[in-house]
Amino acid sequence: MTRPARARGALARATGTVAAAPVAALALTLALALGGAVPAAQADPADEAATPPAHAYQAAGPEVAGAASQAQAPLLLPGVHLDTFALGGQSEDESTGTAKYYRIAVSSGQRVHAAATVAAPPYADGIPETADQLSMEITFLTAGGEACEDSGEDGNGPWRTGDGPITSSAVSGVVGWDGCPGEELFLRVTRTGTRAGDSPLPVEIQVAVEPAGVGGGSPAVTEEVEDSGAGPVPPARDEPFEAGRSFATAPEVAPGSYVMELVPGEVGVVRIDVREGQRLRWRVETTSQPEGAGELALRAFNAVREQVTVHGGSWVMSPDDRVTGGGMTTPVDRGNRGSELPSVATAWLPGTHYVTLQRLQRPADAEAAGAEPVTVVLTLEVAGAVAEDAPEGSVLELGETTVTTGPLSSVGIDASWGRLAMFGGAGLLALLGLLTGIAGMLVLRMRRG
Repeated sequence: MTRPARARGALARATGTVAAAPVAALALTLALALGGAVPAAQADPADEAATPPAHAYQAAGPEVAGAASQAQAPLLLPGVHLDTFALGGQSEDESTGTAKYYRIAVSSGQRVHAAATVAAPPYADGIPETADQLSMEITFLTAGGEACEDSGEDGNGPWRTGDGPITSSAVSGVVGWDGCPGEELFLRVTRTGTRAGDSPLPVEIQVAVEPAGVGGGSPAVTEEVEDSGAGPVPPARDEPFEAGRSFATAPEVAPGSYVMELVPGEVGVVRIDVREGQRLRWRVETTSQPEGAGELALRAFNAVREQVTVHGGSWVMSPDDRVTGGGMTTPVDRGNRGSELPSVATAWLPGTHYVTLQRLQRPADAEAAGAEPVTVVLTLEVAGAVAEDAPEGSVLELGETTVTTGPLSSVGIDASWGRLAMFGGAGLLALLGLLTGIAGMLVLRMRRG
């Protein structure tokens, strides 16, 4: 090959290399702009959790992979996270299954709140006569492996049958020389029970950090407030309301009434703001039901998924007793945390509250006609005025607790309009860089030609 030919070949290769660089930069920019919106690589099918039907609880959140030891534990920031727990207990004598560890950065005087929500797909043919249990155990450990938990509650939900979401929560001790030592705590989450014991199950993990000095003072009441429920309010729309399928995707609602249709195993979750000085009240009225429709269950949780007493729980639907209701036993107050009344103590954290309405599955031998949808009117009321010294926003560091479904979720890109706009702007800048690079190479070739 002659020298001019070699020179032209080198120039062509250089031009191709320089032109390819903006292309690579464009691809990198697109990926970074989406910030996780691009679908992850497919995992081994054996490690993937079964997809529940659309009406059942759908765990959601940014994915994280817990470790089998504290030393390998990943760092969790405040917010919601999604992990998969491979196995439950393999026999009645083995109550624990997969355990995972996570690392949380802390400072002196802080506490950490954590919750884990697990749900198995509904039984294919209804709840068997001998049902398996499902729950989570959650606790905090120091770097030395010692438990450092102030309080906790495992198995909020129908854990005895593993029907629907089950939430466990825990609060760490105060970080410091006389409490939980060190600059980090470790969260241990263990899947328990034999329900779907050999199948992977998704678990939502939520972490929040409580700054030093939150709470204190005297409780708002010394006796529980008796409450039979919210008053009947006409719904704004007669069409069924689409509730969320998890804590992370629950839509925010205003006080009022909402029509809902529920099939066995269906779960609806909404969130509503309850400020300090206010009480959450609720009412469920069944307007249409088949014979043998089964049970409904309503539960309320605060912003860190600690269950709040509202006299909910489960009840059998009956045409002769169509209305059920209740409410908080006290206005929300940070001083309630120290109350000797357990129901009052639960109403201490102002801010977002979650309400879950679930139609429990029916027994496997129940008449098929009873599985037809039921129609109910859910009424939520926030009673009372906001306290004069009520804090603005949350008193805890919650991070991102909601997952927003974007307009392109149907093609695998679960990003909001805002993130897509950011992606578009970054992509435009990269495209301009690409065009500038190509133009420069063309000018250089023209000059050398």
